[in-house]
Amino acid sequence: MLIVLDMDDTLYLEQDYVRSGFQSVDAWLVADCDTNGFFERAWHYFLSGRRNDIFNQVLRDFNLEDDKRVLKMVEVYRTHEPDIQLLPDARSFLMNHASTELAIISDGHSVSQWAKVRSLQLVERVGTIIITNDWGREYWKPHPRAFETVQQGYSPGNCVYIADNPLKDFIAPATLGWMPSVRVRRTGSLHGDIPTPESCIEVRTLDEAATLFYKGLTH
Repeated sequence: MLIVLDMDDTLYLEQDYVRSGFQSVDAWLVADCDTNGFFERAWHYFLSGRRNDIFNQVLRDFNLEDDKRVLKMVEVYRTHEPDIQLLPDARSFLMNHASTELAIISDGHSVSQWAKVRSLQLVERVGTIIITNDWGREYWKPHPRAFETVQQGYSPGNCVYIADNPLKDFIAPATLGWMPSVRVRRTGSLHGDIPTPESCIEVRTLDEAATLFYKGLTH
């Protein structure tokens, strides 16, 4: 069986990447314009549910808003080497499967996603890693190209996708006739409030997913 995994909020908590990125931007702002307090304010906005314009808002709070400065902050955020760790159940799951049984399909900006791969030491643990943005934004999920690529050599009924985001993750594997997808609905995940599709099996951890495979419940 081929087990294909998402990365963000499946193998680690994406909020840990956000925290790490904000800390890097904070350090850059201190050096660039001797401004302290970015991290605390940005993290507050993030925890309150704000998205997309946090950098702009914090700079407005500090009377420092400038389009070029925002662009540089985005660059610092996306290119930083993240301080993130595999979750304990993810580490155990990967250790209990041969790398040839495992693949990763993940969306996101290529520089950022490959930095996560390095930080999580996934190249050593996973046989095939596809960052869809390497082909272009149009190949992000739910586009089937990445799933068709990893499926080569396997029948659809021997492939399963484990991911977190019901809005896009499970469409392609279902269309290709894969086994029912497994939705990991972690506490603290960014999409945790979105209901799990009826066609998917919901688990809270990869330990639960492993139990499903052992029992053969995904068939």
